[in-house]
Amino acid sequence: MGFTRATAETEFAAVLTGDLRQSRKIDANALQTAMSCIESAAEDIARDTALTLRFDRHRGDGWQIYLPHAEPALRAALRIVAALKAQTGLSTRIAIGIGQAILPPDGDLGAASGEAFIGAGDMLDGMERNQNLAIDWRCGPFIPALVGLLDWQSQQWTAPQAEALFEALRSQAPTQEEIAGKFGVSRQAIQLRLAATGLSALREALTAYETHIQHVWETHR
Repeated sequence: MGFTRATAETEFAAVLTGDLRQSRKIDANALQTAMSCIESAAEDIARDTALTLRFDRHRGDGWQIYLPHAEPALRAALRIVAALKAQTGLSTRIAIGIGQAILPPDGDLGAASGEAFIGAGDMLDGMERNQNLAIDWRCGPFIPALVGLLDWQSQQWTAPQAEALFEALRSQAPTQEEIAGKFGVSRQAIQLRLAATGLSALREALTAYETHIQHVWETHR
């Protein structure tokens, strides 16, 4: 099954569909804080990528983000995981659907359609118990395997590591000195936190995904 073309705006879009882990164990205030954290991260990602993103909350502990291009999707997902871990200590599941996405004129994601939305929803429903990240299998066999490794890796992050990673994983990454200055710690502290996450390998993995997904689109257009 290949990728279907849609309108010029949504030819090869990505949809991130997620829900909070163990949301029944937290109160309404904590739930609202977590959802606000995800929305704020989405706004930051929009600025970083210079893309018009859409965010929507649904089903209480569920959320959805539409990206008009698929290339930033995995980086965006990992930055959301990092933001939530750093600010709340909570986790979220995220399924990444890729392909056709059709939005209504008002941008309401609840009324959107297309294979990216359907795929993300189906993947979220079918995720294994200990799985937090999943991606469209049509990206080719190595991308889901790569995402599986990144999923495991991201589940090991501490809150301080996640805080530093949210900044370090920007498409235009700041220096370690700049990250340290933002959080009022030494550069050595940031260096140690990022080294413990395997940042260099993580960046290489993201570059591999972004290069491959562009090739997938060029092959199927």
